[in-house]
Amino acid sequence: MTNLNVIEAVRFYINRMIDDCGQSIKGLVMDKETASIVSMVYAQSEILQKQVFLFERIDVAGQKSLKNLSAICFLRPTEENIQALIRELHEPKYGNYFIYFSNFVEMNDIKSLAEADEYECVRVVQEFYADYLAINPHLYTLNIPITYQKNYEWNDNLLRRTVQGLISLILSIRKKSAIIRYQNSSNMARTLADRLSSILKRQFDFTSLNNNDTNQTIVLILDRREDAITPLLNQ
Repeated sequence: MTNLNVIEAVRFYINRMIDDCGQSIKGLVMDKETASIVSMVYAQSEILQKQVFLFERIDVAGQKSLKNLSAICFLRPTEENIQALIRELHEPKYGNYFIYFSNFVEMNDIKSLAEADEYECVRVVQEFYADYLAINPHLYTLNIPITYQKNYEWNDNLLRRTVQGLISLILSIRKKSAIIRYQNSSNMARTLADRLSSILKRQFDFTSLNNNDTNQTIVLILDRREDAITPLLNQ
């Protein structure tokens, strides 16, 4: 996989999910967001060639019993998805479950899933960091139209989603350390930088101290309200 190619990064994770499931007939279970993530980098016809013959949404009632299929569950680690998985595992309709979260998942949620797996159907629970929509090799989006509230302050849920998306991007392009730079005149940029730095250090033991690290990336956070370049380009 080429570094900094986000389409390749997401396709790499999807290929891993399918390959890890083996040669069995598979169903791909997604949520609204991960369905969009997959469709941005893979045509359905391509996935069908990999013995994935069923596509389902975790939030939509599907067929009753599919014991001859293995389920590849690719989901965002939201409370709604965790609860939907718990309900699914209490009454499993697939023969096996290979569960992949698009971002880091809390240990309490892992414990809840383990307790729900009474029939011992779960084969894999893993984090694969494909939590963004890849538009082209060097451009992605989180598909968030508006990130701020009144007075240009962060909406808490959207701040969390933005941080998760940036973490996913950094990890998916195989970076082990990060230098975070932000626009000092923007409170929103500062808040995002602080939250991102805190979680990278706490959850993933990231460091920003080694300036000679060739596997380091620079995260530059700018506030588009003070964008002086785009108006000039459009004149």
